[in-house]
Amino acid sequence: MWKYVRTFLYITLGSFLYSIALNLFFVTNHLAQGGITGVSLLLHYLFKTPIGLMIILMNIPIFILGYIRLGKGFLLYSAYGMLSVSILIDVTSYMHMEPLQNVILAPIYGGIIGGLGVGLILRVGGTTGGVDIIARVLQTRFRGLEMGKLIAVIDFTIIGLSSFIVGLEKAMLTSVAVYVSSRVVDLILTGVQQSRSVMIVSQKTEEINKLIQKELVRGVTMLHAMGGYTKKEGEVIMVVVQMYELDRLRKLVKEIDSRAFIMVFELKEVIGEGFTTPSPARKHLEHQKV
Repeated sequence: MWKYVRTFLYITLGSFLYSIALNLFFVTNHLAQGGITGVSLLLHYLFKTPIGLMIILMNIPIFILGYIRLGKGFLLYSAYGMLSVSILIDVTSYMHMEPLQNVILAPIYGGIIGGLGVGLILRVGGTTGGVDIIARVLQTRFRGLEMGKLIAVIDFTIIGLSSFIVGLEKAMLTSVAVYVSSRVVDLILTGVQQSRSVMIVSQKTEEINKLIQKELVRGVTMLHAMGGYTKKEGEVIMVVVQMYELDRLRKLVKEIDSRAFIMVFELKEVIGEGFTTPSPARKHLEHQKV
């Protein structure tokens, strides 16, 4: 039961944050938006129609199409997310402030707060409807389409068209907001944990392996490899560490083999002991964090 309550609470909170961002920063500063919300905003600027109500009306045929093509499995959380966002946008429509003199602040702060709201909704499996559903339907018909790129194309097409109503400068500022928002959504979905995957090529892999396990208490994977030029077989070390451990790892490796070849790769997310769950073996190292 708590799982479902938690999901609806996250969607409601995310919808509230998104509605605040829209009314305080986008509407107040006459900015555009992508997707169905963007179309609703343009209609609001032209005809003073309620933004939330227009979002609901335009989503009705989209949800019918989604139900036909995708089935009812997606419907509950998506419908609640769309209705929650739409209703809260109109409920909080009284929230306005003076247009910002430094106009770049509007897309930055609007993008941060709006991205936080959308990220919370997406994190628990909800959506705000509209373009997300259209993209999923198109993806079922054209398998080669990437959903993220498809949504971006639709969003920026709407933003481009909005320049005829809000002006080119405001449309460009909206593009900044979309970028900021997408980065915040990524952080919410993948976490802010900064980890790195490190691969080490050396003639002294066993000594390095033992030192890493002793000093850093990190799991090490030994990969069988063969040199492309020398054709000699050997092993390559792969280890995942936190950012604050990276410099220490380099020094440990160089202590054993000054000629070691070290490659560092950025990771989106790491799940497991020592990263998302505590590692009893590493308790004595916690004080070394910087």
